[in-house]
Amino acid sequence: MSIELRKNFETELNSYLKENLTLTKDMKILKNRININKTGDVNAQGELSWGYLNNANGYFLSLSVDSIELNDFFNEIAPPYKSKLFTDKTFFMNTLMEKFKLFATKIGGTVDLPRNEEEISKTNEWIFTKIRDIYLPRIMNLIDLKSDAINDVIANPNYYAYPFLTILYIIKKNNIPLSDINMGFILSKKITGNKLFDKNLLDTYL
Repeated sequence: MSIELRKNFETELNSYLKENLTLTKDMKILKNRININKTGDVNAQGELSWGYLNNANGYFLSLSVDSIELNDFFNEIAPPYKSKLFTDKTFFMNTLMEKFKLFATKIGGTVDLPRNEEEISKTNEWIFTKIRDIYLPRIMNLIDLKSDAINDVIANPNYYAYPFLTILYIIKKNNIPLSDINMGFILSKKITGNKLFDKNLLDTYL
């Protein structure tokens, strides 16, 4: 029964997202995921997927970005510390990792598998809204190296391979005055990998 419910819901969710999400030419909705593949001036790939957790009988989201431009910068700088991530991605998170649950509808960190048409309708709208308003913008901010990504990194540095270097690169790319940046946050222990190295890099790179 649960497998049938899941199959039906996931089919309806995919259809709902295709009908309601505004997608660019670089985005494609596939089975249980949205792929973003940008080439040209921006060379980066992103993915937003939704998975089912058996022991919670509910869904969670996973997000990742692989930015060639940022990764080239990381390799050029060769920082004396490791990535914060256990993957080779530039950015990775899932909604089970959230300290403040923005996606979940219950304490366990998931959104319940809906059991009837009314619940399916409500769950579709809930997941769509969260993807549209929170998670897809977070991916696109990093893929496009927008200034808004700085606040994303500050809010959740552990989702980024090299949070300080990511911020530093975005500051320079967007010609953001340092007077517009909260340097206390940027040079905090949560953001930096090696404060002395990062502070020296800040002074020489910008």
